Amino acid sequence: MDKILLERSLALVDLPDDGLTVRFYEVLFERYPEVQPMFSRGVRPQAAMLRTAIIAVVDHLEDSAWLSSTLGTLGRRHAELGVTEPMYGAVAECMIATMSEVGDPHWTVEMTAAWSEVLSAVASLMVAAYPDEADASGAA
Repeated sequence: MDKILLERSLALVDLPDDGLTVRFYEVLFERYPEVQPMFSRGVRPQAAMLRTAIIAVVDHLEDSAWLSSTLGTLGRRHAELGVTEPMYGAVAECMIATMSEVGDPHWTVEMTAAWSEVLSAVASLMVAAYPDEADASGAA
């Protein structure tokens, strides 16, 4: 993964007051209104946490142990909240669309490709930590 490109593109779109991630949730809810009820506390706290998580992932791209551990924990938490595997694709789609919108006209195809790659990897690590169906039902 091209960490420099990811850092540069994130700097381009990282708006004050969690603006990127707040806008992301607006886009997500416009495109996928069925997920909005999962956010009963409102999006501001979630937007702040998401921004922090994005920055942390980019900062730790070369630390596979940190990524596996941190994203595994986050994945298990998301599984408990009812987040399904297809939702990760919707999140990636909406995040990249939001980044492209905010970064326009400076957003590039290369930036889209880099973020597609990293968001796919993040989703894979998170989903890999989901409990097995047998574990989830309490079966041995």
